[in-house]
Amino acid sequence: MVAVVRLGTAEGEIDELAQKLTQRLLKEGVVSTNSKRDELWQPSEWMPGPRWRDVVEEGSWNEFFIGTANIGVDVEVERQVHHPVENYEPPACRRCDAVLPPDVHHDTIEPWLAGHEPTVICPNCGWSALIGDWPAEFGFAIGAPAIVFNNWPMFREAFLTELRALLGGRTFVVRTHM
Repeated sequence: MVAVVRLGTAEGEIDELAQKLTQRLLKEGVVSTNSKRDELWQPSEWMPGPRWRDVVEEGSWNEFFIGTANIGVDVEVERQVHHPVENYEPPACRRCDAVLPPDVHHDTIEPWLAGHEPTVICPNCGWSALIGDWPAEFGFAIGAPAIVFNNWPMFREAFLTELRALLGGRTFVVRTHM
């Protein structure tokens, strides 16, 4: 899965942002309504649209993508943890590249989920930032709205940049592998 998550969104903005994002993806043909929704085979409300190939990188997987299970898109409006599971790597300090100990990183989940995103200080150089601003290629994030692409091929970076701009504010991309 790939989730693009908005961090620190005010409760009153979440639904509006989610609708704006969904309408844009529908208009561009990246997604379409899932008319064959099935809880086991295709549980998502949205499916790849006629222009899905425009947003993914070229690859051999693309030929088989449409025929596989659970390739939908979910637009989530509840604040929740988006974790990369088997891909997880702790973030590194933006200033000195020291890796944050995984237990320190995971200790931020509970307060962040409760609505208080912790500021974390690098134990090596003293640099500090909100945990969602610590760079991590395979880190986790808590927020909403989030758009989650299930089992899609690799995305073009320009598309991820566009999604992040549509969500506005601070965003994080979570790449999950189970």
